Amino acid sequence: MSKPSAGHDAERWLFVDGAADLGGHEIMLMRLVEEIGAHGAVTPIVLARAGSGLRERAAAFRAPQDLPAASRIDRFGADSLAFIVHAMRDAWTFARVAFRVKATLCIIAEGCLLAQPIFAMVARLLGQRVVVYVPLLEPSRTLGFGRGRTRDALVQYFYANLPHAWITITQEQATEFAAWARVRRPIFSLPNTVAKSIDRIARSDAGQESDGHTSVRPALRILVLGRLESHQKGLDQLMDFLSARNALVHALTISFVGSGPFESELRRRIGESPALGKWVCVRPWANPVEAMREHDVLLITSRYEGVPLVMLEAMALGMPVVSTDLPGTRAFLPAQCLFPVGDMERAFDIIATLRDPQVRGDFIRRNRATYAARASADVFTARVSALTTELRGLAYR
Repeated sequence: MSKPSAGHDAERWLFVDGAADLGGHEIMLMRLVEEIGAHGAVTPIVLARAGSGLRERAAAFRAPQDLPAASRIDRFGADSLAFIVHAMRDAWTFARVAFRVKATLCIIAEGCLLAQPIFAMVARLLGQRVVVYVPLLEPSRTLGFGRGRTRDALVQYFYANLPHAWITITQEQATEFAAWARVRRPIFSLPNTVAKSIDRIARSDAGQESDGHTSVRPALRILVLGRLESHQKGLDQLMDFLSARNALVHALTISFVGSGPFESELRRRIGESPALGKWVCVRPWANPVEAMREHDVLLITSRYEGVPLVMLEAMALGMPVVSTDLPGTRAFLPAQCLFPVGDMERAFDIIATLRDPQVRGDFIRRNRATYAARASADVFTARVSALTTELRGLAYR
């Protein structure tokens, strides 16, 4: 296949994401789609699930047909027959769209390995060039998934080399994935970034220190921001720790800001403990800029993550981050701000050091420099441009 010459219509790339919820990876997928569309060499088309947040955001790039709505699928339950039925529906819809679009490249976004393998398999059967864009590339056993050994074997012996290429978030992830999964395909990297509005604030704030950063704070205001989910976000471990340590009331306050399936449990546990309710609260989702301006430290307790967008937002806005030590956080944060998964004692020992304005200021300056070098809007735009060239070469190889 030869590349379209100058003056011809832009080639078409089909982007596919079957997620029912709008998460960080879907937000980054749309940033990629918008950047590619702005360059003009490629026309991006997005195949999303009917009724999903991604479908709404991707209206300007909508495919001729949507994937079946999640509400139709959910009624089947979790049995094997239901899984096969809705996988076949997805496969049929994808095949129809791919036939109509006649794309030169299909880019499939999935939250973790084997989250949506049906699309890559069908794309290969249709003779399409296919790339998988994924933020979590660790072995399933490491992430604590059920049937982890079986999933990892499927990746190593089948899935790792099914696509023509991979896109991940950091070069560190690419190196580790290539080693454990025995990948023989190209692995490209595309950094996560923040909303353009936050990037503009970061530019205007660069080099400035507010009084809140330079003054001693006897009581730190801790922020847990985002989807309130128990297992992945580690909020069950955090609440167990907080419930057993009411003495922390004079040292800090903690705000859970967001929504999700663990929200009602958080509110119940806080409501049943008057002592806990004096220094721990749950608040509705708020603009991240406003939430971060009202707090001193962002706390991330996740068991697994890609590169958390909330971490990058805090780094850009000059807010210290204390996080579990994960591949996606280790690549951005200093070791002094990382703690082992589940080790809340260590997490709060680190937080205590941030009362010192010198320590807090050092971390803020380092985080801002790391953000500017690795995750700013300029870095993302430049990398999308380079990635587009790399992927166009792959499409016509």
